[in-house]
Amino acid sequence: MKTRAETIAQTRTALAELQAKHGLALGGSNREALLNEAASLMLPRKILTPAKTLIPCAAELQETGRAEPVLIVPSNMPVELFPRYKALAVGGQVVSISRSVFALPSFIMGEAWNAQGSWNGQPLPILVAIRNDFKYLVRQKSCFFKFEKLRGSDIDQLSPREPEERDLRLGRYHWGSDMTDELTIVVAEY
Repeated sequence: MKTRAETIAQTRTALAELQAKHGLALGGSNREALLNEAASLMLPRKILTPAKTLIPCAAELQETGRAEPVLIVPSNMPVELFPRYKALAVGGQVVSISRSVFALPSFIMGEAWNAQGSWNGQPLPILVAIRNDFKYLVRQKSCFFKFEKLRGSDIDQLSPREPEERDLRLGRYHWGSDMTDELTIVVAEY
């Protein structure tokens, strides 16, 4: 098993190789169209301190094809802050982007990134509703959600709640996946 330092070093090496081959500019020659598409889909979310705009989406990538979920991060974001991911790409590989069905609604994503507190030594999740039923847990710092056949797009437009500790302990809630095991990180200049 690799240490965190080895993983970070490996990510930096892979990123340097991809940057040399494809460049970091989002979309390369198709840059303006992609930036307009991201803005029209209202995908950018200013989170982190200092503020960084992250773009949760689905993308068509050169060489690898369609990827979902995708989190586009700015090139000035430290590698140490990247969430766990399955694949790494750079902005020059992006052919097109679209809204991901797994992406959380904007305000829920903001709540997940601003959530605080802990439970059993883990970050306290937020409780969201699907079909007016508050029983689905979204992990802190999440952009995506999946539970069985339910997706982020299924989450109701209701303010999230803090879960009851007793119900957490008794397992009365359903933990949604943040999909880090399927996530593609795209490092880009935009």
